[in-house]
Amino acid sequence: MIYSLRPGTRRSRGATARRRRSPGFSKVLLNNGLELATSHRGLAPRARRDIEAGVRAGRFSVRDPELAMVTVAGAALCLGRLLHDRPERDDAEATDQVTEDLLRMLGLPAGEAREIYRRPLPGLAEAGRSDGTG
Repeated sequence: MIYSLRPGTRRSRGATARRRRSPGFSKVLLNNGLELATSHRGLAPRARRDIEAGVRAGRFSVRDPELAMVTVAGAALCLGRLLHDRPERDDAEATDQVTEDLLRMLGLPAGEAREIYRRPLPGLAEAGRSDGTG
C-alpha cells in the first residue's frame, strides 16, 4: 500500500487502487482507523519508521514524528471518508493533492513534493491484478 521512492519519501496512491478493488477493505480502515493509527502492529509502526527515517536523512523537518504520524493518518482517514461520501470526486487527483500537501507539511519543498507524487508507482500494475497472480 505504501511505496518507497527514496529515503524519507513514501507514497500511498496504492491505497486508491486497493479501495477501487476492495471497498470493504477501505471501510474497515475508516471504521477502525483511529485505533489503527496508534497501533503497534500493521501500517502505523511502518509509517512512523518511515517518517523517522525521513527526519534522520534530513528529508523531513518535523519536531515530533509521532505527531506527524497522527497528522498523516488523520489526513488519510478523512480523505477516505470524503471519497466514500462523494464518489463523484476524482479519487486519484484528490489522493495526489493530499499526498503533495502532506509531503510539504513534512518538510519537502513544493516542487520536489509535486515531482514525487507524479512518479509512477513500482508494482502498481501487479498489485491491481485481481486474479491472484500479481
